[in-house]
Amino acid sequence: MTQQNNEQFRIFTEKLKTVEERSTALNDIKNLLAYKPASEAVPTIRNIGISKILHCLNETDKTEQLSLTCEVLKLCFEKFDTGDVIKTYTSHIMYLLRHEKDCVRRLAIDEVCKVVTTDPSLLPIPQYIDLYVAIGQMVADQDLGVANKAVLITSNLPAEAYPKVLEEMKIALEGNSSSRCNAFEVIANISTKSYDILEMCVAHGYFDFMVTELQTDDILYQMNILELLSQLAIKPHGITFLVKQGALQKISELIMDLQNNPFRGLLTPGYMKFFGCIAHCYPKEIFQKYPALLELLFNALESDDLTILPVALDTLGFIGTTWEGKLSLVALGSKYTQTIQNIGVIIKNSRVEIKVRALHCMSNLICTQKDPKAKTEEVDQRITLMTREWFRSLSKQPGPMEVLFDICKNPFLDIQLAGLTLLDAVCQHQWGQEMVAQVAGFVEYLLDRSVDNAKQSNEAKYDIVKRLTQSSAFDSNIITRLQTYVEQGPFYSETTLQVAMEEE
Repeated sequence: MTQQNNEQFRIFTEKLKTVEERSTALNDIKNLLAYKPASEAVPTIRNIGISKILHCLNETDKTEQLSLTCEVLKLCFEKFDTGDVIKTYTSHIMYLLRHEKDCVRRLAIDEVCKVVTTDPSLLPIPQYIDLYVAIGQMVADQDLGVANKAVLITSNLPAEAYPKVLEEMKIALEGNSSSRCNAFEVIANISTKSYDILEMCVAHGYFDFMVTELQTDDILYQMNILELLSQLAIKPHGITFLVKQGALQKISELIMDLQNNPFRGLLTPGYMKFFGCIAHCYPKEIFQKYPALLELLFNALESDDLTILPVALDTLGFIGTTWEGKLSLVALGSKYTQTIQNIGVIIKNSRVEIKVRALHCMSNLICTQKDPKAKTEEVDQRITLMTREWFRSLSKQPGPMEVLFDICKNPFLDIQLAGLTLLDAVCQHQWGQEMVAQVAGFVEYLLDRSVDNAKQSNEAKYDIVKRLTQSSAFDSNIITRLQTYVEQGPFYSETTLQVAMEEE
């Protein structure tokens, strides 16, 4: 800024002392700074300071003035490099964070969030520990936007900040269920990072409190806690802790009591999702040690409750996505065999939403390439044989591939796409490719570009055709046609070719 502008800034800030001139002066400052580059604005702001601007926030009953003051402060802050505002005006930022008005706290926490999400090392520990403690307490803020930012910041602090922050954050546990959930979210987020931080959270009693809170009557609150615990449970050090501390056993006991709970219809999906997350990673151990979790799933799969059945289908499919999951499921014997047969019935006879979920469930059970091992290892021969039998259970008369062919031709896009997803899973196996080759018209349907116009359908069919080009189940003539289709791409049409030729 020029010396003249420096003087103007000083004059405007002096006018802020006079109530009648305050709004005009704030607008003058705003207009003065708006188009000045940072290289000109920052030296003057540093020289004259922002204290007089902050004093305008003391009159909390004047909404327009408060809003305008926040605009001016935000404009000042934007001129500084990331982190410099907090370094220069630490005490002012602390004042703003504790202000009674939401818009003021939001202004300050946005500035802290910008630093922490860019480079936390800009605000090192222990120099800024009081700032981090203040933010940690704000996870219980009454303003949702402020509380969410506080959760984000507190979940991404340097590890050395947590001994102090966790101690002071306990204030959130004294608030309402929303405040407690925010605190629990931070605990779950940081505990997944390392065993040391997890132990720190355990020492403060957060996890014991979380499990105890599962016995409240607030259904949504319980579901949130289960979801957060499942984030921890999928980490090796997390599941070890939950087992060692008896938390998983307590949750298993709560599941056994669900049948006596008047809210079981609302609670069951949440407990199933929790179970599915853990069993996806540790199927064998969970099936063996916590039969109540397994019983919950199979009972849900036999239910006609439309709030429970879709989640049960998703959960079974998620568990069966991995090779170990498939082998653990088949080891259950007749109970699982009956379940697979029931899924076939659901696919053929259910309403659209349930049919689609059941098709995706079957796809995950038969698919082998979603397991990370698929990139480096050959598929276990047992899985090849098992999945063939599971697919055959879809229908005896007509055959399973004929049924799937009809599903893929269904005019409803959701059903059609779910059918193509299952077909792609089936075609990952030699036996599946051979079945496709045996069904009259199936290859022709896949190669017929006039059948589907939906982008998703074209892409799904293209992926399947591309997979089949590597198959030994077809003669050379079919393989050539499949390869030509792939070379032309998923969206080729005769019209496109004709236009291209005319342009030449």
